[in-house]
Amino acid sequence: MKETKQTIDRIFEKMWRTRKMDIFTLFASALLGVIFDWNVVEISVFIVFISALLFSVPSRFLALPALFFLSMTPFLLLLDRKESAEEFAVYAYYFLVMAVVRGIIETRKEV
Repeated sequence: MKETKQTIDRIFEKMWRTRKMDIFTLFASALLGVIFDWNVVEISVFIVFISALLFSVPSRFLALPALFFLSMTPFLLLLDRKESAEEFAVYAYYFLVMAVVRGIIETRKEV
């Protein structure tokens, strides 16, 4: 148990030394969401977007949540949950934008 804790501590220490600015940027983006009075989901989506830019998340991993949210929208409309359906459509749009931005970055790195 003690060795596991030490290993985890070493991992976090190494990550802090090598990615200090990236971690600070993620905390700053969460703080920005609090300042703008966003809800938890909006802050989480913004942090996912920033981390996708910083940590090179493949665009296909960002397209999967977009497809999920987009496919759930008609079901929510059938259940007469129009407000939830509208939120899911907006989240689908956010993730589609993130996937496109990440795809552009991936394409530019290939050239």
